Amino acid sequence: MLDAEQILSLGIVIFSLLLTGASLIAYKKTRLRKFLIVSLAFSLYAAKEFVEQIDIVFPEIEGGTLDLLVKFIEFIIIALFFVAVALKERRRVE
Repeated sequence: MLDAEQILSLGIVIFSLLLTGASLIAYKKTRLRKFLIVSLAFSLYAAKEFVEQIDIVFPEIEGGTLDLLVKFIEFIIIALFFVAVALKERRRVE
């Protein structure tokens, strides 16, 4: 049986994947690279949640290794959101 933390983590993964899909659809419609970058950040957020819960399946993995991996993924996520916000898109004339 899943506890409250695991249920919430599953909800976060599902929501992150939905946001990934929404931002990919927005990218397909607009071709703005910032939507592609944001979709990568959302998918990494889902991966981070998975990594945080992986010790349930593989208890032999050391907690310190997982913590370091989670912090690295969080850094990449924040950097991607910054790049998406700071990115200047050139207008295309159609």
